Amino acid sequence: MKGTFKIVAIAFLAGLAGAFVFQEFISPEPVTEIIRESPAQIAQASFKKEEPLISNSPAVTAAIPVSFKEAAAKSVSSVVYIKNLQRNRRSLSMYDLMFGRERGNSEGVAIGSGSGVIYSKDGYIITNNHVIEGADAIQVMHEKRTYDAKLVGTDPKMDIAVLKIEANDLPAIGLGSSSDVAIGDWVLAVGNPFNLTSTVTAGIVSAIGSESNSVRENFPIELYIQTDAAINPGNSGGALVNTNGELVGINTSIISKTGSYAGYGFAVPSDVVLKIVEDLKKYKYVQKAYIGAQTAEVTEEVAKMEGLKDLNGVFVESVTKGSTADNAGLESGDVITTLNGKAVNNKSSFDELMSALSPGDQVDIEFKRNRRFYDTSLTLTNIFGDTKILTSETGLNEDDIFFSDFLGAEFRRLTREEREKLGIRYGVKVTKINQKNGWLRNLEGLEEGHIVTSVNRQGVNNPEGLAEYIERYTGRIYINVIDERGRKETLRYTFR
Repeated sequence: MKGTFKIVAIAFLAGLAGAFVFQEFISPEPVTEIIRESPAQIAQASFKKEEPLISNSPAVTAAIPVSFKEAAAKSVSSVVYIKNLQRNRRSLSMYDLMFGRERGNSEGVAIGSGSGVIYSKDGYIITNNHVIEGADAIQVMHEKRTYDAKLVGTDPKMDIAVLKIEANDLPAIGLGSSSDVAIGDWVLAVGNPFNLTSTVTAGIVSAIGSESNSVRENFPIELYIQTDAAINPGNSGGALVNTNGELVGINTSIISKTGSYAGYGFAVPSDVVLKIVEDLKKYKYVQKAYIGAQTAEVTEEVAKMEGLKDLNGVFVESVTKGSTADNAGLESGDVITTLNGKAVNNKSSFDELMSALSPGDQVDIEFKRNRRFYDTSLTLTNIFGDTKILTSETGLNEDDIFFSDFLGAEFRRLTREEREKLGIRYGVKVTKINQKNGWLRNLEGLEEGHIVTSVNRQGVNNPEGLAEYIERYTGRIYINVIDERGRKETLRYTFR
């Protein structure tokens, strides 16, 4: 019995020793390669750039009214392959634990990929923010050459990123205007999901819209061109071109539970993209313009409630007191019908027109009130209500500002510059308190301009979260604030 046990023990230890030797000296250093592609893309990948694949989605009929050969030839060479390189640590195995492998030896490289579009001959590249998000290093591959890329800037809200590589005389894509794109137009989705490989799929524009809930579940895109041209994940960041081979959008997402093409693809309109690219090149921050009013789609419910005869235009829900819209005479209940002479048919068209403008631009607005038309002019502002140029240190976005009707107060997140100046990590500023309506005006000691750093010893950094907490809280509450002179104080209240 003892002899048998010894034989089994020796065999077991020999097996462990053999596995250790293989793990340490024979097996290659692990590299985790994550290529987010679908089986359909892999099938397309066998076509080289000289022979781009032209395929049509199921919705395309056999009677194709135009040849796509010229459009494909013009655009394929302007689409690049992008690698997102991230440091990655694989989990430790039983052998690592038994033999004491150090964690530093388990490092590998995770590789994500996508497509990009050559914007200029001197090396500016457009892609999606989600393609390069989290990257420790970015590489761009074009015509057998590999370039290290620098991140110029991103606009996560529109899922756009701009890269820069050191190169000259690159084949920049021809630029078209998304404002000329209409439902029913033929478009091509051009991608480069694998190095030295191009895919070109054809389809029609099936919708043009904004703020689709189904899109936001996948990617944070605000404005889009919807097409039935196949856009798979590896084609994200590629070009949507018209039949002249001109850029009309940047492919950004697909609506699919599996992550592969399932009927609809989406692209950010080129007019929006070009504004973002130029702002990021010049300021490293997108200069977004505002009129100082909240707008909404004119739905059947809104039309019925407001006595409107049609659903055209964009509805003014509210106007911020003292804003440029307020000074220009706009009121809640107005319907904006034109912006700089261009028709505003819906919220989507209004948002796209606004996205191409900057703070400081003067615009002419035609609006409808009580079935009569009026004209006015106003100067667009930044998110703070002035016309200053913002940077990543001084700027915010829409999600950083929240107004509570119940509290009658507006809160905003601190900018990076403000946090660094005060030497704090968190903070929400009380920017407005309605002294006529709202519950917050009853809190003696809490004033406009105060910065709330913590509530009940919990750091505060979310304007909406702070408002909701105060709205719902009952009992003793401690609010730590910094006043406009930089003095710190703890305010104590009892909410009933």
